[in-house]
Amino acid sequence: MPVSRRTALKQVLLVSAGIALLPSCLHTAPASLKLKNLDVNGDDEKMLEELAATIIPTTKTPGAREVKAQQFALTMMDDCFNKEAQQKWTIGMKEFEALCKKKNGHSFVKSTPAERESLLQSLEKEDASKVPAAHFYQVTKRLTVQAYTNSEYYLTKVEEYELVPARFHGSIPVKDLTKKTL
Repeated sequence: MPVSRRTALKQVLLVSAGIALLPSCLHTAPASLKLKNLDVNGDDEKMLEELAATIIPTTKTPGAREVKAQQFALTMMDDCFNKEAQQKWTIGMKEFEALCKKKNGHSFVKSTPAERESLLQSLEKEDASKVPAAHFYQVTKRLTVQAYTNSEYYLTKVEEYELVPARFHGSIPVKDLTKKTL
């Protein structure tokens, strides 16, 4: 059966349009930060955001999500930790997500708050030197708390930061200590 020129062009256009659209369908979201040493995509960053929000949830006060604790944790891990620690943390992150899928049947982002808390409580009991997922969780928890306590909100509203502590009072009454009363 001969194919007309018009039909062949339609098929070529349809296939090329499909090929052009396919990468956008399969592509994961890019990370919001440009990191030098860590390979983290947007999905990993979203998981870190949810983990930080589970560690310090939003109540009447802003939580870890509002102070961008996950970005702080990523930046600290990228800039301040050595290669070995970065690799251990990255492996732990992958195992953390795999453990969540095994335990809950879906990713950490799709888990309910009760499932998230159950997973984190089980990781609290694990030995971080032996379980990479527990190491990842404990390091991320420490960095999340550090990010929150160093945030602008915390230092201006919760615990006011004094650049120079202790005031100088140049004129205060002093008791005369030379007189002794008997």
